[in-house]
Amino acid sequence: MKYLITFPFLFFVHFFWGQNIEVKTISKEKKNLDNVNVQLIKNNKTINFKTTNENGVCSFVVSEKGIYTLKFTSLLYKTKFVEINTFEKSDFEILLEQQITEIQEVKIKARPKIAFAKGDTISYNIKVVKDGTERTVEDLIKKLPGLDINENGKVTNNGNIVGQVLVDGNEFFGKNHKMATQNITADMIDGVDFWKNYTTMSGNQSTALNLKLKDEYKGRITGNAQANYGNKNSYLAHANLFKFSKAGNIAIIANANSIAKDPIGMMDFYEMNKQDDGDNGNDATRLDTPTFLNNDGRVKDKNNQFGALQYSKSNKTFSITAFSIFNTAQLEKLSTISRIAFEGQPATYNLYETRTEKNKGFFGTTQIKIKKTFADKSFLYYNFGFNTAEDNFNQEINRNSNLINTFYDIENGIKSNTLGNFISWNKKFNITKISIDFSQQKNTKKSILQMNSSENLFQNPFNNLLQILDLDSEKYSLQFNLKNNFSFATINYRSGYFYKNEDARLSEFFTSESEVKNLKTYDFINEIFIQKGIGSFDLSGTLTSHFLNFNQVEKYYFDKNFKIQYKLQSKASMVFALEYINQYKSPDFIQLLYDQNYNRNLSYMRNASLSPETLVNANAFKFNFISFNLSKGNYFFSILAYEKANSNFSTDVTNFGFFSQSLNVLGNLNDRWFLLTSDDRRIGNFLTLKSKFTGSYSRTNNFVSQQSNETSIKNIEIGQKISSKSKEIPVQFDLGYTFTKSFFKQSLFNTSSSQQNLKLSLGLRANIHKEWLGNILGEYFIQKTQQTILKDFLLGGQISYRKENSNFEYNLLFNNILNLNNFEYINSSVSLLGTEETAIVALHGYITGGLKYYF
Repeated sequence: MKYLITFPFLFFVHFFWGQNIEVKTISKEKKNLDNVNVQLIKNNKTINFKTTNENGVCSFVVSEKGIYTLKFTSLLYKTKFVEINTFEKSDFEILLEQQITEIQEVKIKARPKIAFAKGDTISYNIKVVKDGTERTVEDLIKKLPGLDINENGKVTNNGNIVGQVLVDGNEFFGKNHKMATQNITADMIDGVDFWKNYTTMSGNQSTALNLKLKDEYKGRITGNAQANYGNKNSYLAHANLFKFSKAGNIAIIANANSIAKDPIGMMDFYEMNKQDDGDNGNDATRLDTPTFLNNDGRVKDKNNQFGALQYSKSNKTFSITAFSIFNTAQLEKLSTISRIAFEGQPATYNLYETRTEKNKGFFGTTQIKIKKTFADKSFLYYNFGFNTAEDNFNQEINRNSNLINTFYDIENGIKSNTLGNFISWNKKFNITKISIDFSQQKNTKKSILQMNSSENLFQNPFNNLLQILDLDSEKYSLQFNLKNNFSFATINYRSGYFYKNEDARLSEFFTSESEVKNLKTYDFINEIFIQKGIGSFDLSGTLTSHFLNFNQVEKYYFDKNFKIQYKLQSKASMVFALEYINQYKSPDFIQLLYDQNYNRNLSYMRNASLSPETLVNANAFKFNFISFNLSKGNYFFSILAYEKANSNFSTDVTNFGFFSQSLNVLGNLNDRWFLLTSDDRRIGNFLTLKSKFTGSYSRTNNFVSQQSNETSIKNIEIGQKISSKSKEIPVQFDLGYTFTKSFFKQSLFNTSSSQQNLKLSLGLRANIHKEWLGNILGEYFIQKTQQTILKDFLLGGQISYRKENSNFEYNLLFNNILNLNNFEYINSSVSLLGTEETAIVALHGYITGGLKYYF
C-alpha cells in the first residue's frame, strides 16, 4: 500500500459540487472593469455578494440551476439589474454604462500619485519619477518604491526576487531579468505594473513585473546599435532589435565587449538549468558555477561574446514562447593569498602565493514553451529545455612556504549538458482545478583535472595528477494536483512519484585509484494545503509526507509550513506576516564518494560518515512587516528570519601544509539570523531617500583535525541614498554611502578576523535641452582589514549627445578613469586552514568613445 499514490480528498469534488456562474463586466470600449460590486439575488433576497477582479470577472457557486438577478453597482458606472437563466448558460458578459465623465477630469487634475493599488496589482505612474536621465528600464525600476535591482541584476519586491519580467503581458527570455531591464530603453515604457498573483503559462502562481509599451513602439521594428572603442583596445559593440505586434513578439540581442560587462550572471545560469514548472520537492540539481561567470568584475581582463533570440505569441487558444541564448567568455585573473596557520600548527603551514588564471568557456540554452487551450477551457502545456556549458580553467600557482618555492600548473576542463521535458494537462470543473504533470530531466557532466607540480602531490610519489570524474543523472516525476476554491476555504491536494538514478565514476591515472557509485532514489509524496481568510487575517498551512527509498533503504518524514498574515487597511496600508518552515534535506550525491575527489584548490574531499539516508532537519521562522502609502510614494518593509538545525552536513578539515583534506561528516549545529530593513521615502516634491540595513549572524559546527569547532560569521550592511528629481532643473544628484563589516571567528583556536568597507558616492544626472544626457558617479572607496587599508577614488559614467529627432547619438563611456592601470580588492577571513588575506586585481580603467544608431 505504501507504494500506491492515494487521493483522499477527491470526495470533496463530489460533496461540494455545484453550478459555477461566471460574470464578466466590460465597458463600451470592451475594457474589463474591476472593483464593480455584484449581488446575486433570488426571490428579492441577496444570496451572495462579490467584487470583480482586475480581469473584470467574479464567480458564484449555486446549489441549483434557476432564474437569478444580478445587481451591478460602481462609482464610475450606472447601477444595472440583469436577469439570468442558468438553465441556458453559466457564463455572462455584461456591458455597463459610464457615469458622468467629470469624474475622470477630477482624477487628472488631482495631484499625481506615484502608484495605485488595485486588488493584487500595483500600477506605477512612472511619469511622477521620470526626470529624463533614465537610459534603460533598470534605471527606472530603481526609482519605484518597493522595487529594486539586486547585485545579480534581478528585480526584487520587498526583498524577494520577482518571478518574471514581462513585456505587455508576454514572457521575455524566461526568468532572465537583465534581458529586459538592461536592453529595453526607458523611453519605450508607458507604465509598470507589479502583479502579486501572476498565472504562468503552466498554470502556476508567481509574481511578475509587467512593462507596458508605448503605442508608437508596437507593430514596427525598433531598436538600436552601438559601437565604442578606447584605451588599451577596450571595446563595446551592442545591438537590439525588437518587434512587438499581434503576429508575435521578436527580440534579437547581440553584444561583444572587453570591459567585463556580463550579459549572463550566476543566478541566470542556475535558473536556466532548473526545471521549475513542476514542484520537485527537495530534488533540486546542484551545479558548479563556470569560472567565466563568477568574477563580479574582479578580473584583470575579460572579453564577452553574446547572442540571444526570442519569439513569443499569445492568444485565447494558443501561446508559444521560445528563446535561445549563447555566451562565450575569456578572462584573466591575478590574485595573491597570505595565510597564517592556527596557533600550535607548524610554521611550514604559513604561506604566501600568487595565482594567475586564464579561463575560457561558453554557455548556451534553448527553451520552448507551448500552451494549447481547448473549447472546454482545459489546456495542455509543454516545456522543452536544453542547456550546454563548457568551462576551461587554467591556473598557475607560485607558493612560498618556509623559504620553499613550489610551482603548480593546473588545468580543469568541465563539460555539462542538461535536457528536460515537461508536460501537463489542466482542467477546471466549477470550483475545482485538476492537473496532471509529467517531467523528465537528464544531466551529464565530465570533469578532467590535471596538475603538474615541482614537488610531490598529496603525499603521493608523483609530481602529476590526472583525475576524471563522470556524473550522470536521470530524473522522472509524475504528479496529480487538485485545487479546490471552496467558499469556506481553499484546499489543495498534491500527490506524486519521483524517481532519480545517479551514477558517478571517479578515477585517478597515476595512483590507479577508482570508484564507481550508483544511487536510485524513489520519493512518494502526499501534500495538503489549506488557506482560510478570517476578516483581516489570512491563515495557511502545508503538510507534506515523504516516503523515500534510497537503494532499498526506506525513510519517512513530514515537511511542514504554516503562515499567518494580518492586513491593516488605513491611509498607509500595513501587512504583518509570520511563517514557520520545517524541512528535511539529504546529502548531495557527490558528498557520498569515498575515494579522494581532488579539486583545483590543492585539496581533496571524501566521505567519512554520510549515507544517502542521512537526513538533517531544519526549522525556520520568518517575520515580515510591510507598510506602504502608495499615493505619497513611501514604502517600508522588514524581514526577520531565524533558521536552526540540530544537525548539519559538515566537514572535518586537516591541514597538511602543501594541501588539505576535507572529510564529509555530520555536525550538530547550524543556525542563522537574518534581518533586512528597507525604507523608500519621498521628502517634499523633489527629493527621495532610500535606506537599507542588512544584518546576518550564523554559527556552524565543524571539525579541525577531528577536534570540534564552531565557525561564526557576522555581517552588516548599512546604506542610504538621497536623490533629487525635478523636470525644471537640468542637473540632478544622488548622494549616498554604503558601509559593510564582516567578522569571522573560529572557536577551537580562538582566532578571528574582520573587514570593513566604506563607500561614499556622489552621482550627477543631467538632461540638458533634451540633447545632452549625462550620468557620472564618483565613489570614495575605503577597504580595511586587520593588516591593510586601501583607499581609492573611482570615477565612471556615460555622457551622450543626440540632437532632437536624430537617429544618431554620440557617446563617451568611461569607468575607473583615475585607476587606468588597475586597483585591488582585498578580503580577510578565517577559514578552517587559518587566517587568510586575499588581494584580487580589478579590471583596468577605460575611456571609450562611440556612436549609437536608433531605428
